[in-house]
Amino acid sequence: METFQSDTVMFDFLDNTYRQVLDSMTYGVYLVGADQKIQFWSRSAELLTGLSAAEMVGSPFNGSITYEDRGGIPLQPFEYPVALCFQEKKSVSRHFFLRTRDNRKIPVEEIASPLVYRGRIKGVIAAIKDMTQCIEMVESRLRSEMKERLIPICGWCKKIRSNGNYWEQIETYLTNEGFGTFTHGMCPSCADKIFEKKVYLESYQQICKSISASISLDEVLQLIVTNVVKVMNVKASLLRLLNRETKQLEIAAYYGLSKKYADKGPVAYDASIDDALAGKPVSVYDITEHEDSKYYNEAVEEGIRSILSIPLRFEKEVIGVLRMYTAEPVMYTDDDMKFITAIAEQAATAIVNARRFEKAVTREKEYLRVFEEITKTVSSSLQLKDVLDMIVKKIPQVMGLKGSSVRLMNRDKEQLELAAHYGLSEKYANKGPVSYDKSIEDALAGKAVSEYDVMENKDALYHREAVAEGIRNILSIPMRFKNEIIGVLRLYSGRPVRYNDEDFRFMSAIAEQTAIAIVNAKHFETEISKEKEYLKVFQEITKAVSSTLHVKEVLDLIVKKIPEVMGLKAATIRLLDHTGKKLRLVAAYGLSEKYLNRGPVDTEENVIEALNEKPVAIYDVTTDPKIKYQKEAAEEGIKSILTLPVIARGKVLGILRLLTGKPREFLQQEIDFSASLAEQCGIAIENATMYEKTRKDYDDMMQYLDGAFLEGE
Repeated sequence: METFQSDTVMFDFLDNTYRQVLDSMTYGVYLVGADQKIQFWSRSAELLTGLSAAEMVGSPFNGSITYEDRGGIPLQPFEYPVALCFQEKKSVSRHFFLRTRDNRKIPVEEIASPLVYRGRIKGVIAAIKDMTQCIEMVESRLRSEMKERLIPICGWCKKIRSNGNYWEQIETYLTNEGFGTFTHGMCPSCADKIFEKKVYLESYQQICKSISASISLDEVLQLIVTNVVKVMNVKASLLRLLNRETKQLEIAAYYGLSKKYADKGPVAYDASIDDALAGKPVSVYDITEHEDSKYYNEAVEEGIRSILSIPLRFEKEVIGVLRMYTAEPVMYTDDDMKFITAIAEQAATAIVNARRFEKAVTREKEYLRVFEEITKTVSSSLQLKDVLDMIVKKIPQVMGLKGSSVRLMNRDKEQLELAAHYGLSEKYANKGPVSYDKSIEDALAGKAVSEYDVMENKDALYHREAVAEGIRNILSIPMRFKNEIIGVLRLYSGRPVRYNDEDFRFMSAIAEQTAIAIVNAKHFETEISKEKEYLKVFQEITKAVSSTLHVKEVLDLIVKKIPEVMGLKAATIRLLDHTGKKLRLVAAYGLSEKYLNRGPVDTEENVIEALNEKPVAIYDVTTDPKIKYQKEAAEEGIKSILTLPVIARGKVLGILRLLTGKPREFLQQEIDFSASLAEQCGIAIENATMYEKTRKDYDDMMQYLDGAFLEGE
């Protein structure tokens, strides 16, 4: 009997007995012809989906059934098992959610198998199974078993002790217990934490801008406590300044506290000051642990639970304490502490500056106005270019000068490199290189400011250019940051100017503020740029791991991207072979074939340590005994190496190596970033390995079923 009579009709040969068999199956069964239209729809399929056979038979399979993934996103028609079966010409199984007519969401497994006759696919038969009961039974069993078990877990590293009495990663344990295979990505919450520093920078900028808006000591103090409460989201803030004669902390300003509590009584040198003098930056005080303290009852009545005391340091001197009060216990992170300490440092600087200039107000009020305006300007941005442009523009405007420039020191070239200028022609500003000159020599000799009269220095290098520019006087002020000269601020005048000692002191203060602004901007730009680049590369590689099962593509991407973002010479990945004893090269970037083929590295001490899950950093590969091929490394121009283990599910698969062309001390941030990418290598390899194994097992099973089906014809 002919089994199939046409490409579009496949059920003419079936009598009522076969239909009854298919209708009686608990699986929802449907048949799709070569024209990709449904030709049979079983009763179980009707009950499962709510869609009747009358409306389904004759309709396209990909326009009648709605499937969704775990996130509720509808599957595309080409992702349906029937479509994949037609395309791949083999059985396909997938798990997803079925959206029923009454809008219920049911977890199902669908298996689509090709119907082949004389080498041609005549159609596809598909079976849909409701997995709800199965999932509930498994969950119930697991919950029941887990309730009766005590699971030893390390409180420090979070490893779990298995039944075999050895400790393993929590991901490995849960996978072995049947919770599925775990992969590592990055959740939105953690991604936000990566950019937490950016939030701190913006808050830091806001506070600096606020306290720099006034040079009145009282206003500065009040602005500090007010902004700390707003930015740190605490209950209250208070400033106490040290009176070294009475050895007491005298209240200077507060916000968010009652007057009764603020004026509760004198506070002598306390633990926070002792901590500060001992080198400890921050002191955390929990009220509940100090019931015998002097003002315990007053603190409880005020609704205070914890007190955070941050010493106010100016240079090496503690001038007071900034205190933050919370109504609930707070766990401060290292980044919180660094940020709070930076605020306290700025507060101390603002207080000292305000004190200095309040004393000088009777002598030179105009200087105070100028200093306020310039300080406010340089504190209004953390972008280096913006800071430099504002500095060179603002100073000539407020001081009535012709122009100004900022040159930053390049110690390698021993030159002052132009960073920004205002009021000067491009021709003069870029007239040529400026080596270390008299202003730098004076600064190194302890002289704060160097005055240069153009008319008296006719033999100077750029005398003719200065005269042509209309410059009569040049004032050079070294910019110092923590006793280090980072550059020179130069002020140009078109007329003779006589500066006195007060002028020099004032301009030195401006240069000091300028140096602080430049260093802060440089530091924060570098940190944020590095964090963003690291996150970008990590996300790119994580996406590649999640979207492809081609391990080679992911490994090649990793060895190429790490040198780019970290400024390295090269990177390699070596994986253990099936014996688990030999390493073979699977990906490399930036190295010659000669060096790559120098010989095995399995016996190198640094490799052995890495295979034992310990990252190894080597500063000088040409002398370190942990390196076997020192001569070859020197010829290749390699200076330092970082070797990290590639791990997946608690098993070491190989090593990732980073190589530099210059001697380098690897920072912990760089090691952590590289280790996370090494982990991505392991995940990519594990994903691909599991996929190949699962696909082979399934193909073997479906081949057997297909043979049984044809024998039944």
